[in-house]
Amino acid sequence: MTPAPLGILRWVLFVSAVAAGAYLLNDAIFSARLAGDPVSEHKLGWERRTQASLALSFACFFAAAFLFRALDRLPKSDRLIWLFAALAALLALAPLAAREILIDRCLDGAGRWNPMSIECEHYSKNMLLPERTP
Repeated sequence: MTPAPLGILRWVLFVSAVAAGAYLLNDAIFSARLAGDPVSEHKLGWERRTQASLALSFACFFAAAFLFRALDRLPKSDRLIWLFAALAALLALAPLAAREILIDRCLDGAGRWNPMSIECEHYSKNMLLPERTP
């Protein structure tokens, strides 16, 4: 049995993490819709944003499960709690690592990273053209 203030904190953190996950899931769905739009100018950028938002939304859901279960069994911990924590951390860090790798690959290939479109741009005959290869 958890004390009342700890129980309230447990529910507040759970609801906050689930709300953040739902917001990011909505962003992933919106970004996927824009990536599939035939008139979309930056399809690759929208696809990358979709993947990042989806990973972060699942990270929030796993963090919610971790916090809810961990605060219920505060002095003790079991493997499931640590599994939720590890999954949340990996899913939260994956989009950041992927983005840094893309930026590094772009700069190594003598390109310019455009953070607004999440794409690499290369110079070709005095024109700035976005890279179309994933």
